[in-house]
Amino acid sequence: MASAQRPILCQKVADMLKGSSFSVGDRLPGERRLAEMFDTSRNTIREVLCNLETMGYVEIRQKSGCYLRSKEGRISWEQLRRRKSQSATRQLLDTLYMVVPGLAREQATRLSPSGVAALETATARLGEAIVNFDIAAFSRVYISFFLSLAESSANDYLILLMKELQAAVPNLEHAGTGLAEVQTDSLFAYHVELFNALKSGRADEAEKLAAQCMRTFAAIVLPGE
Repeated sequence: MASAQRPILCQKVADMLKGSSFSVGDRLPGERRLAEMFDTSRNTIREVLCNLETMGYVEIRQKSGCYLRSKEGRISWEQLRRRKSQSATRQLLDTLYMVVPGLAREQATRLSPSGVAALETATARLGEAIVNFDIAAFSRVYISFFLSLAESSANDYLILLMKELQAAVPNLEHAGTGLAEVQTDSLFAYHVELFNALKSGRADEAEKLAAQCMRTFAAIVLPGE
């Protein structure tokens, strides 16, 4: 097969994997069977599978075979922003929980006056969203507080991560049915304590409060878990 045709065959095999009854982790048919299915040679199929492994679709295990790794291939930020499942929401919240406490600890002793002002503004906007019982604005504004905290770090990788997490907020908007007054009052109380700890440079306290805020936030976004 001409090299120009291999990308076409790669796409055909990828399409088959996406639309088939295979589940992630399943072993695919052997090279001989795949070559018959796509009317090509085993050498060509072998090259195609190597390409699909690079693209994140399959995993080739020596002396074992080829296994389906992902029906989406290598995940991109664009794909993640489109996800609207409870599983995606849980992953986003887990990521925030892993990142935010450490971020709070590191920035507690490094905030500039402008950084403190940005966090104060985000806190005021959070209060407005709670008063209005607006869960969509609530989720968006809450993550924007930690985006502001990341921006004060001047760490481009961290800033981009927080921006992408914020871009996925529509997933959170569909996870809960509304804002419970007891939960939001509790979160806002923890949040104000967190803001004061950051403003005062109390790093240990800021880390602990950020973790507590994330737990309370998750209970609001995914009620009943």
